[in-house]
Amino acid sequence: MFCDLSDKLVLITGGTRGIGLACALAFAGQGAKTVLTCRWGCEDEAELRSRFTDIGGPEPLIVQADVSSSEDTDQLMEELKKLGMPVEAFLSNATGAVAVSSLDDLTERAMMSTMRYSVWPTVEYVKKIKQTLGKWPRYVIAMSTTGIESYTRNYDLVAASKASLESICRYLAYHLRNEDCRVNAIRTRAVATESMKAVIGDDLERIASKVGAENQLITPEDVASAVLGLCSGYLDAMRGQTLCVDKGGLFSDNVSRLACEKETLGL
Repeated sequence: MFCDLSDKLVLITGGTRGIGLACALAFAGQGAKTVLTCRWGCEDEAELRSRFTDIGGPEPLIVQADVSSSEDTDQLMEELKKLGMPVEAFLSNATGAVAVSSLDDLTERAMMSTMRYSVWPTVEYVKKIKQTLGKWPRYVIAMSTTGIESYTRNYDLVAASKASLESICRYLAYHLRNEDCRVNAIRTRAVATESMKAVIGDDLERIASKVGAENQLITPEDVASAVLGLCSGYLDAMRGQTLCVDKGGLFSDNVSRLACEKETLGL
């Protein structure tokens, strides 16, 4: 990789599993000190730490913090202050939403809860990093989803919150246009993580293979590569943008393609 992040501090919410963990390992592999938040604690902290030492990276600081709790956020900021380092990159990865299996699940309470958990923390964390440490993070990246523009089962509120998140990132980038801070979003297709399986079920890989789309499945490591690229210094002109990581799937994964290739796919 072309960037050296030694002695740089990276904060990742929801960083102990899935995409967040893959990103943490990618940063640690370049020498970065990572701070990972989790809502309910890490299942096996020793095993997680060993994954960092196995790649020769610094061990992470793991902090239990609910991104929707301002009190937890303040306590996290105090932990960052103790490290005596500015935040080089902040990855807003944690999200939370009610799965919508029927119209009855679409309620105002569920919508507001989703927005509070999945949208506002990006803004609050950035502002409090500046208030606490005296410096804006050099890079801010918020995780979004292609569910904004293509159907995903049970994803109504996730998609709505991520559409809002992408919009607020553009405005946040505008407000910080004269600062040494770059705000962007990454929009990904379904990634085979435990969180995704909880929403759409366990059949993602099997169905993808059946319809010839197995090469279009996105891995956490694919996302981590894109995140690392945005923080490499080579894309510093990008501000307020949404980078789509989908391996071209939004273009080719459709009924027309399946109809044309039905014999090859055995459909």
